[in-house]
Amino acid sequence: MSNLRATIVGCGLIGSLHAQILHERSGVELVAIADQDEQTAQSLGQKLGVPSYTDFASLLANHQVDLVVVATPEQHRLEPTRLAMEHGAALLLEKPLGTDLAAADEVISLLNGYEHPVGVNFILHADGRYATMRDQVRAGAVGQVASTFARRRGTKLGIEKYAPWTDLLLSTAIHDLEMMLAINPSPLVRVYAEGVQRLCAPYGNEDAVVATLKFADGAIASLDTSWTLPGTQPEPLDPAFHVVGDQGGIFIDGSSHGMRVISEDAYRHPDMTHWPMLPYGMGGALTNAVRLFVEAVQNGSAATPLTTLAQARRAHMVVDALKESLAQERSVTVEDTGPTQAGAGA
Repeated sequence: MSNLRATIVGCGLIGSLHAQILHERSGVELVAIADQDEQTAQSLGQKLGVPSYTDFASLLANHQVDLVVVATPEQHRLEPTRLAMEHGAALLLEKPLGTDLAAADEVISLLNGYEHPVGVNFILHADGRYATMRDQVRAGAVGQVASTFARRRGTKLGIEKYAPWTDLLLSTAIHDLEMMLAINPSPLVRVYAEGVQRLCAPYGNEDAVVATLKFADGAIASLDTSWTLPGTQPEPLDPAFHVVGDQGGIFIDGSSHGMRVISEDAYRHPDMTHWPMLPYGMGGALTNAVRLFVEAVQNGSAATPLTTLAQARRAHMVVDALKESLAQERSVTVEDTGPTQAGAGA
């Protein structure tokens, strides 16, 4: 079998991680990478030993590709998606799909009827703990879900890197919101949010948000998310996800897998979950997500991707509703048709 020819457009933090994973993977040839910033593109290209471009159309004109990862900022998802479709490539799109639901719908509409594999990268579905929790809850292991709680607390580094062009709900909390939707069997009916604007006030966005969700079957969910803690926080991203039902519960805490590192000047809980740099290469949920999508493309599989466009759209719908609640200082009714039951093990 010939190697799968892959490329990345958008080589920021997440895009560069995708590039490294594909570069390390057997059976995949990373043929080139693209980023509109010349220094970013050249630096990553030199590191991985592949050609770099500032213009994605030029890359596609010079290289045959089977798989495109679109990891551009969400303001620039549509055009690279269209270009990749013109070349018949499988598409792995980073979340979010756009700056709001309307922008996400443009991408989804563009992809309607596309005959090649398409997935959206919500990596909680590739974290073994969350995937197991999801499947056990769907199978009735906790009985009827009564409440769900999610926490995702980052440091001020999130504000420094992301607040100028995105926001806390869209970039970070959307992971947990999508998982809440994935495990609850009934439609969402109402949301409410309160937020704090201090450090992010110049950007018109929140430093911290607390939100509640109400489902049609009576289940409730709550979210606590922020990116205000100092860099001395032991765990760079402090997540939790708790599900309580009438016959049991499942509880996920942290991302260090119990690892603690103490030195003379720091105490850390290193992230061993999302994209840890291991002695034998990159591991974690992002590597799992890329591997599963690559295998589906290589095998010509019609398997449902970890997260579908329909699932991604529901998550965007909730983010938009929460932002409306923040702006209007009231609860917001949501028109939701219910879960799509995608994801491994569904």
